[in-house]
Formats: sequence, structure tokens, C-alpha cells
Amino acid sequence: MPDAADRIRNEPAARPRGKPAPAAGAKWLSALKPKSKRSVAAAALWAVMIGIVVNAVALQHGRRIAPSAEPEVAAVAPIAPAAVPAPAKPAAPEPPRPSPSPVTVALAHTQKPADPIADFLRGQGGDKRQLTLAAQSALAKLGFAVKPTGALDAGTRDALTEFEKTHRLPVSSEVTAKLVKSLNAAVAAN
Repeated sequence: MPDAADRIRNEPAARPRGKPAPAAGAKWLSALKPKSKRSVAAAALWAVMIGIVVNAVALQHGRRIAPSAEPEVAAVAPIAPAAVPAPAKPAAPEPPRPSPSPVTVALAHTQKPADPIADFLRGQGGDKRQLTLAAQSALAKLGFAVKPTGALDAGTRDALTEFEKTHRLPVSSEVTAKLVKSLNAAVAAN
């Protein structure tokens, strides 16, 4: 029986009951086990930051500008052309341009994909501004000291409140189409 004795001496010590033998990959799993609440919070913060970067770099296509950041373009009145003396020498005819390829024509006629959120925001802001401008114009015609700027300022709010109280309308802080109709009816009656 020397074989059995050798086998007993060479075997590792028996594990206590209740603790299973570690699996082959258990060492790296125990390294991932969080040591404290602070490390869990740090890991969550890193995951959020990585998600933001991936979203900004990989998932967002094209450049987006907020509608409020777009510069407003002022309307320019047309200038009457000045009298220009006739040229003494006729200009040389322009050489014919080569016709564009079908691919270039197709690319020139493709439309940008619609951005429904930007369209909604532009439409909403424009409608509100137009309603405010119409209300200010009607208030000015009724004798209120209001300048038609399209911005709902304190003077416009005060004039609207006074109009609503005078005409026994519910006092509101917003300019609505119904209020503008009431203002226009009052202008027509005067």
C-alpha cells in the first residue's frame, strides 16, 4: 500500500465544509468586487462620462445649432439703383461651362433630413412673436403706450392686463389668438 500513502501525502489539505473550491477564473472576479460605496459611485460616474462621449462622438450626426443661437437677420430695404453709364465696350462672351455630372445634379437636389424638433421650436417662437406683435400694434392703436417690438415686456403685460380688466376678460399672462381677436375687434369698434 505504499501507493495509497503516497497519494495521501501528495494531496492538498481538505477544504472546510461550506466553502466551495475556487473556480479557475474566480481570482479576477474577486478583483472586480467593489470594496466600498465610493468605488461603486466612481465606477458609475465613469460609465456615465463614457456614455456621454460615445453619444457625442459616435451617435450624433451633423452639427446642431440651437434656434436661439442663430443670429437674427434684419430686413434690408432695397436701394434704388443709381444711374450707371453704359459700358463703352461690350463684354466678351463667357466661355460655355461644362455640364455637371448626373451624380452632382442628384446631390444638389437632395434635401436635408427634416429636423422636427427644430421646426417645432422655430414655428412656436415665430407664432408667439407674431401674436405679441399683433397685440402690441392693436394696443398702440387703442392709445396704450406700447411699442410694437414683438417682445412681451413689462409695459405690454401691464397694457394687456388693463385691457382685459376693462373689457371684462379673464386676466392672463399669455398672448393668445383669442386675445388678439378681442384687441382687433376693439380697434375696429373705435
